[in-house]
This record gives sequence, structure tokens and C-alpha cells, in this order.
Amino acid sequence: MAYFIRLVRFTPEGLKELKQFRARRTQFLETCKKLGISVVAEYVTSGAYDLVTILEAHNLDTILQLNAITGSKGRTTGITLSAITAKDFERVAESINL
Repeated sequence: MAYFIRLVRFTPEGLKELKQFRARRTQFLETCKKLGISVVAEYVTSGAYDLVTILEAHNLDTILQLNAITGSKGRTTGITLSAITAKDFERVAESINL
């Protein structure tokens, strides 16, 4: 399984529908479940992004499907980062031959 971090902003359309945040979040969680994506954590943030979501998925293709589904609704935009744990990176760093 791989980790992905989604940094999301509400669009002007999404801001108009903030009262439906609970319902939209439920839809998002159901979509993730259908795609076999685990939601590790969700945060509402201040600053450059409105939401940060940490996901665990089998592969990038699944995350791209999720992004296409959520992006087509027009309520949010954002970027998705792939990630590994710091512990996993320790092994990567130790194998570097310089």
C-alpha cells in the first residue's frame, strides 16, 4: 500500500455549499471505500489549503480515479502528493551509493 496526501482548496462553487460539508464528506468517504482507498486522516486547515487528507491506496491509478471523480464535481481543486513513511525512507537513504 502507498500513502498519498491531498491538499485541497474549495472553489467559489464549493464555498457556496459549505453547509453541505457533512454530506459531501460522506460522499467522499463512500467513494474512497468503493475504490478500496483507506482514509488515514482528514484535517480542515487554515492557510494555503482548506483540507488535508491522508490516504492509503494500492496504487496511483486508484488515486487518479478518485481525483477525477472529485474534480468533476467542481467544488474543490488541489494537488496530490505521494508519500512514504520516514522509517521507509531510512532504508532508501541507507541504500544510496555516493
